[in-house]
Amino acid sequence: MKIVFFGDSITEAGRDKSDPADLGGGYVKIAAGKLRPLYPDLPLTILNRGVGGDRTEQLLARIEEDVFAEKPDVVVLQVGINDVWHRFLIGVEVTEEDFRARYAELVKQLKKSGAKIIALQPYALNVPDMRRVRPYLDRFNAIIGEIVKEEQIPLIPMDEIFTGLSQDIAPREFAVDGVHPTHRGCRYIADRIIKELKKIIA
Repeated sequence: MKIVFFGDSITEAGRDKSDPADLGGGYVKIAAGKLRPLYPDLPLTILNRGVGGDRTEQLLARIEEDVFAEKPDVVVLQVGINDVWHRFLIGVEVTEEDFRARYAELVKQLKKSGAKIIALQPYALNVPDMRRVRPYLDRFNAIIGEIVKEEQIPLIPMDEIFTGLSQDIAPREFAVDGVHPTHRGCRYIADRIIKELKKIIA
């Protein structure tokens, strides 16, 4: 079984992009480390194809090389926060219409490849610099929810999960800047992905 993790910096997690097998230091590495002992007799290839700073637009541009060429059985799709955050960070505004069209196209193309898809909801924890993105993120997450429901693919609601956890635990425990996960945050993401992967592998 081959699993491709396809996303932005949250997926990339410092991986060495000159080494196609490098998993980085984040949730992909943690998930791989937990999956292999769970399925010792299953030939398992795990690839990290996260690129920091990418929006849905960039994922569409590299989907052929980074996903289709690998012929994966499963794709974990993690994208969306930069479509929101970049309006504040670098002045690139992605409209709701453009986001809907691009995210829907990503899902459509991934489904056409025959791979099973698991979608990861973009999130922003309640830290000062991230509060301004909340109204936009809520609308974009609503769009993602509509698309995955229509296409009948599982969505891991990380924004809702982290929001819930942050009621009792300081948000910075999960992501100091509100976006890039700490080791603790990565463990939560990895565990939820494994929960979904078990349904597919079983």
